[in-house]
Amino acid sequence: MPPACRPRIARRLLAIGLFACAAVAADPAAAQMKEFRDWLAACDNTRSCTAYGFDTDMGGYAYVRLTRDGGADADLRVTIAVNVQEGTKFKVSFDDPALGGLPAEATAGEASNDDDLRRLVISDPKAVETLVASLRKAKKLIVTRIDAPGAAASDPATTEIALTGVVAAMLWMDDQQKRIGNVTALVKRGDKPATAVPPPSAPPVVTAAKIAQGAKPDKAPAAAIAKARAVCEDRKISEAEDATRLGADQVMYWFPCKEKSGAYNFFYALIIAERGKPVREVEFKLPRELATKSDNGVEANMNPGFDESTQTLSLFNKGRGIADCGQSSDWVWDGRAFRLISAKSMPTCKGVAPSDWPVLYRAERK
Repeated sequence: MPPACRPRIARRLLAIGLFACAAVAADPAAAQMKEFRDWLAACDNTRSCTAYGFDTDMGGYAYVRLTRDGGADADLRVTIAVNVQEGTKFKVSFDDPALGGLPAEATAGEASNDDDLRRLVISDPKAVETLVASLRKAKKLIVTRIDAPGAAASDPATTEIALTGVVAAMLWMDDQQKRIGNVTALVKRGDKPATAVPPPSAPPVVTAAKIAQGAKPDKAPAAAIAKARAVCEDRKISEAEDATRLGADQVMYWFPCKEKSGAYNFFYALIIAERGKPVREVEFKLPRELATKSDNGVEANMNPGFDESTQTLSLFNKGRGIADCGQSSDWVWDGRAFRLISAKSMPTCKGVAPSDWPVLYRAERK
């Protein structure tokens, strides 16, 4: 995989260790993730939270996503993502037809540039209020595909999304965002005004280095090759695949580690050579909100890609080949090291597109 800007994830995207499973629950700024029967919920270091309900089928043809920022006046946004064939519409309903909050008519959904899923987005506060009340009573959400005349029949024609655990997931979100007993709570609502919700933590700030000028070297120095051989545990390495200039005296060399790579996850040794200093391997050190004992606080260098225009290096560790689970992160070069600005993780392999994965950590780039 060349060190270019990471390409768009393959369409129709369909588990591995999480960034935040071991986050300290007592730390209000720590990223966290928790399962509630058929639902999954996560919050990042700014108390922005997301909850997911998944397709009961192993294929994962649809999912529900609830998102809400940590601000006192933040509204809940509900997204229902569905895998449909071209020209097919879909209708969403509850198992109890008396429950409201969903459109009565079929919809083609909103298209995305990142995948082939179609999304029904419900954000109007009154509609969301009715929908949340129905979610607390229903047992499942049913997606019915309506094919165009003469089109091949959709398979599956219907998809069921279990709602077991949705109330617990929403209550947990309320708790993380300090809304329990507040007029803004989704579940345990009270009389406390919205202003009683404490403001969320501001994201950390990372200052990107200026874009480096000058040509990159044609060949890697011997010390960088030797370092790559040690990192990759492969003495056959004789040259770098590519190089990226990070500064006037800093060059990052890319060495694919074939022995450590798999069918869809490619590990690289990224070696920085700096004038007057020993060569060193790039380390992606996780902030304390994400660091765990199992990873020693360092993110694995998997499927990297670099965008020179923003000084951003992206990592993408696929849980399986169709990339509907795993973890991804973006790191900005600040002149000395790569600093994390975004981390996402999805442990459940049920068709959730990477663009919809929960954010566990975010920082502001300057």
